[in-house]
Amino acid sequence: MSVLLSASTPEHKVRSRLRQLVVDALAATGEWPIRVRIIGSHRSTDGDMKRWFVEYETGPHGEILDDPDIFD
Repeated sequence: MSVLLSASTPEHKVRSRLRQLVVDALAATGEWPIRVRIIGSHRSTDGDMKRWFVEYETGPHGEILDDPDIFD
């Protein structure tokens, strides 16, 4: 999945914002991401946004298998 965030998003907030955007995207199908992994990113052509590439695994609602993050 590719997700756009403002290029000015503080680095310590990126992971939790990406997870929330994946949760929101999957809500329409009733799926839940148990793991979200950031693959990479690059700035968009206008420079105000940054495109992040993430992979996710789905599983039981509410379960989270991501590695702990001190900012989550």
